[in-house]
Amino acid sequence: MKKTMLNHVLMGVIALMLFSICCLIVCIVNRPRYIDISEQENVVINEVPVSDIAVSGAADNASTQLDAASADEDQEDARTDDNTRQGKTSTRVNIRDADNATARVLATVEEGTTFEVIENQSNGWTKIIYEGQEAYISSDYVILINN
Repeated sequence: MKKTMLNHVLMGVIALMLFSICCLIVCIVNRPRYIDISEQENVVINEVPVSDIAVSGAADNASTQLDAASADEDQEDARTDDNTRQGKTSTRVNIRDADNATARVLATVEEGTTFEVIENQSNGWTKIIYEGQEAYISSDYVILINN
C-alpha cells in the first residue's frame, strides 16, 4: 500500500472520530438538567406544643427498631384529635387486614388514594377506614392531609 493511501485512510478515521466527538458534545449540551414533575405536592408541617404530644411506651414488637426522628413522628401522630384525619397513599400499596406484612391483602390501591386515618401506631402501621371497615397500611406510604 502506498503512503498516500494509508494517509487518506487515517485521515478518514480521524474525521469520523471528530464527527463522533461533536455528536457527543451536542447530546451532552442538550440533555435535561432536571426532572419535570407534572403534579406538585404540597407538604404541610404542623408544629405541636410539647404538652399535646403523648409519650408512647416501648414497641410491642422487639424486632421493630425506630430511629429518633420516626419515634418523634409517631408520638406526634399518636395524639388524639376531635376532627377526623385524612390520608392518601404516596405510591401503589397494599391495604391489609392486620398490622403486619404477612397479613391478608384486602386490596391494592393506586398512588393518591384517600382514606380516613384512625391512628398511627408505633409499630410502623397506620389504622385506616377502607370501604367501611378497619384496615391497615404501612406508615411509610401514608401522607397525612390537613383538613
